[in-house]
Amino acid sequence: MMAPRRSSESELHAFVDGELTADERAEVEAALASSPQALELVRDVREINDALRQRYAGRLSEPLPPALHKPLARLGRRPVAPFATLARWAAAAAVVMAAGAAGYGARGLLAETRRSEAAFVTTALGAHTVYVPEVRHPVEVKADEAHLVRWLAKRVGADVRAPALGSLGWRLMGGRLLPDQGLPAAQFMYEDASGRRLTLYVRKETGLNNTSFRFHEKDGFGAFYWIDRPLAYALSGRLSRDELMNLANVVYAQLEAQEAGKASGGQAQ
Repeated sequence: MMAPRRSSESELHAFVDGELTADERAEVEAALASSPQALELVRDVREINDALRQRYAGRLSEPLPPALHKPLARLGRRPVAPFATLARWAAAAAVVMAAGAAGYGARGLLAETRRSEAAFVTTALGAHTVYVPEVRHPVEVKADEAHLVRWLAKRVGADVRAPALGSLGWRLMGGRLLPDQGLPAAQFMYEDASGRRLTLYVRKETGLNNTSFRFHEKDGFGAFYWIDRPLAYALSGRLSRDELMNLANVVYAQLEAQEAGKASGGQAQ
């Protein structure tokens, strides 16, 4: 069996920038399907590109910096290129240099964000593995106690909710309050008919930006996590990736519908 093709970093950058032919793009897409590391790099490059586009969108239309006037005037006396052309090239070079410096800064910021996200999902998975095996005290407050969600929302300081997953075979057992880097976090626990358990961990996002679903796995436990400000969520369980992804989609859809309902209700008042 042939080993899967690996794409070089330059190919991945060209892929993101749309510089590949249709055949080359198809080859890279096939390679990405078997390389989570390459997918991560592609995602990072896209995020950096988006940040740079937003930051420097109007720079080429700005006046030329005074420091470049004399050098360009000297070059303009030579029959090499029209002054306006040279000015545009110089301005472009200035933007490229600034963007390059910003790119390194963006990489550092992105790396710091990734570390923060990793710390969040690691904490959520740790809480899952600690409390899921409990027989007598898996939760601090049972689901049939009316104040469960109200209590956790008050302690977390945000509109924390417990999605209803009964239609998918998961019964809400209850929840508990947990510490996360000195801040309060909520954990809701669910159980299915076979005794499998699932937890939804919720914390204030503490500066993280919104993200789509991302997957993390450790020691046979998986978690899909996402940030939807002002909250960060992690859905954890010893389930297949597909099953966990389906549950995460249902949880996200319910939370979005509840938020939309709250907003429309507030407008109607």
